[in-house]
Amino acid sequence: MRKRAIVNIIEIDSRDSRYQTGIERYLNVLRDNMPENIFTFRIIFYRISECRAIKLNITDNELSIIHPIGFPTHTLYSAIISMIGARINGLQNLIVKSNCLGFEGLAYAIRANFYCHTVGVLHCVPKIIPGAPISNPLFNMDHIITVCDTSREWLNAVGNTRPVTTIFNGIERPKISAGKSDNTFRFIFANGWAKHKGFEKIIPAIRHVAARRNIEVIVLGGFCTEDDTNLFNEIADLPIRRVGLIDYDKVQHYYQNADCALFASVSEACSFAGIEAMAYNLPVISTNAPGLVEMFGPHGALYIKHDTQMNINAEEYASAMMQVIDNRHLRTKLSVAAYSRYLQKYTARDMVRQTIDLYNKLIRP
Repeated sequence: MRKRAIVNIIEIDSRDSRYQTGIERYLNVLRDNMPENIFTFRIIFYRISECRAIKLNITDNELSIIHPIGFPTHTLYSAIISMIGARINGLQNLIVKSNCLGFEGLAYAIRANFYCHTVGVLHCVPKIIPGAPISNPLFNMDHIITVCDTSREWLNAVGNTRPVTTIFNGIERPKISAGKSDNTFRFIFANGWAKHKGFEKIIPAIRHVAARRNIEVIVLGGFCTEDDTNLFNEIADLPIRRVGLIDYDKVQHYYQNADCALFASVSEACSFAGIEAMAYNLPVISTNAPGLVEMFGPHGALYIKHDTQMNINAEEYASAMMQVIDNRHLRTKLSVAAYSRYLQKYTARDMVRQTIDLYNKLIRP
């Protein structure tokens, strides 16, 4: 049997401690499914609002940089390279992946000091503002990964000339057991409170439906503002349960007790919350953000259009919620379509296999 070549991966990411990120899920799925010949080391920047000083901590598989929000992290690149230089010097088949826009400079800095291949991973669909100057921060990557085809439109707009591979995100197939036993119809919104995820825009729809049906809306995820008091006061009389940040191994309980998944984003690439909804056999109500339409397919969700100001018609959203509650046939149709699409495009097996194929392509002489 031919021995597989050793491959060393450095993954770069940046996170805000107040909310969860799909990139973390992406990195964990890859780590948990990589073969023994592929070793991964992470460089993670953690933005923490109460932090007042820079802290660098290193373990066998991660260098964590804890810093205040707004700190110019590029000033730390030389210190980081000095800290990990002895560790990575001479590593064979080294690939450095930048998973967060704004940190590709660290990948380039590592390449300037050590022989390696660089990969930029575009986990989002950056906004294109007509007439505004745009540049490509991934202009010098050896390869670019997009997690959806929609992102290629942005790469085309910035005049990208680097090779691109689309590798859809994926998760392990969950083990689904018996679900709920009460008569409350539960919606799940797993995208947290970030403004661009749009939860505030569907509050009027939730209020309309809650006045007519026995529902509960479960919101998973953290906060993206320092003070959400006004928002929480607004929804205090509604059947909305704020779960907050949660470990990924605990999400099964909430999905299995849900009847429908809600999405209200103005922009998405390949949402792990969307993949979870499909994997757990849930019907989906979604805005028509291009990345979400690509993910769920033309018939895999009930879509609500944004207007030109990215507002949502609350009456249409409420109507879709009522349809899903009242129409068992529609729920079944949407559930089957969602699960079939998950199996077709968004399994961990496919994501890992295609990622390994790209690694081997990069290190091949």
